[in-house]
Amino acid sequence: MAIKMDFGVSSALTTVAASALNPALTTLLRPPPTDPVVTARRADDMRRLSIWEVRGASLCSIVGTCLTLSELRRIAKKCRFVDDPYKLSDYDVHGMITSQMNTDNHVSRAVTKHLNVKFEGAVRKSRALDQEDAFQRYWDGAVEAGLAPGAYWALVTHPNLPLTIEARIYGEVHMMSHMCGASNRGDARAIAEANREKGEIARRLTAQIADRDRSLAEAREEIEALRSRLRALEPLAGECERLRGLLARDALAAELAAHKEALALARQDNAKLRREAGVTALRLEHLRARLDAQARPGVAETRERPADSASESVELADVADAPCPAGAADLCGRCLLYVGGRRQTVCHLRDLVARRNGSLLHHDGGLEQSQARLGELVRQADEVFFPVDCVSHSAMDAVKRLCESHGKRMTVLRTASATTFLRALQAPEPGAL
Repeated sequence: MAIKMDFGVSSALTTVAASALNPALTTLLRPPPTDPVVTARRADDMRRLSIWEVRGASLCSIVGTCLTLSELRRIAKKCRFVDDPYKLSDYDVHGMITSQMNTDNHVSRAVTKHLNVKFEGAVRKSRALDQEDAFQRYWDGAVEAGLAPGAYWALVTHPNLPLTIEARIYGEVHMMSHMCGASNRGDARAIAEANREKGEIARRLTAQIADRDRSLAEAREEIEALRSRLRALEPLAGECERLRGLLARDALAAELAAHKEALALARQDNAKLRREAGVTALRLEHLRARLDAQARPGVAETRERPADSASESVELADVADAPCPAGAADLCGRCLLYVGGRRQTVCHLRDLVARRNGSLLHHDGGLEQSQARLGELVRQADEVFFPVDCVSHSAMDAVKRLCESHGKRMTVLRTASATTFLRALQAPEPGAL
């Protein structure tokens, strides 16, 4: 906090007090006119004073106001003025540095250089001051801003500082030191009171810490008792977990058995539905054949291949009338696709497959049905048959390509007869029959 001192003394009265009424103070603050320093200053009015040129009482106030104790110790160590300035008391360091400021020596030069660098801004701002009012305004502003140390050094070393201003600022700095001492004494009393309060707080804190320690000890004992009970219950927890696992496995086993039973029933229903679908498809094909026979005259077809038709009719009659042998292969609900062949043969082949627990799909190879439907039928079938003597080359190539693409089993028949198809059903491996 900046402290501004104003003694209420006019400039004229201050001049008289500084010259006539108090010649000793004038001598302390400024050297006599006959001093060689004054003569040199008059030769060069703008040269600033060094600290050894500021004689008398100002030296102690400059060292005490403008330099901190740490700076004093660093300067003393750098100048090798004492062996170890950090072992000396604050008063001893201050007194030893001040005693070297009266003359031009390496210690006073180091102090002057340090202060000029430290307060370079204040020195630069005060360089243009030349009137007493300007000096006074500069000092008052610095005190208000809390920059009294820099302004003090800049003014006491100014070559044109009026004596009245020097006397005033010296007095204010002197009184500041007294006020700081009184403030320190007040601070000491406050510190003592704070120490007493600190002791009381420490006593209360100690009591609270003791209560907390007792509470913590009781909590630890309770936690340990709970842990003991938990350790005693751990075997029971393991047994409960084991029983839960057994119960879960039994429930899963029961659920799996129920699913298996449901799957078996579903398979039986599926096989039954396939058989029924095969019979229905066979009946539908019979009806279609009868409709085709009624819609078309059958004489032309009989004329084209009379021998094959007669032999085929006999063969179909034999196959249809022959009972299903006991060792015949059970198709187990498999779906077969027959591509090509003759229409009247396909109807009997459907009946033959149905009696062996299977179903037969038919595609005429592109005569009336679209070859685009052939791919859908191949995907539905488990095995594909086609006679090479009664199917187009494009249909045969398409069947081979689709079977390879979908991984379907394919059997090539040499003829479109029912006997050849029956031997193919009983053959263990696929191939050309």
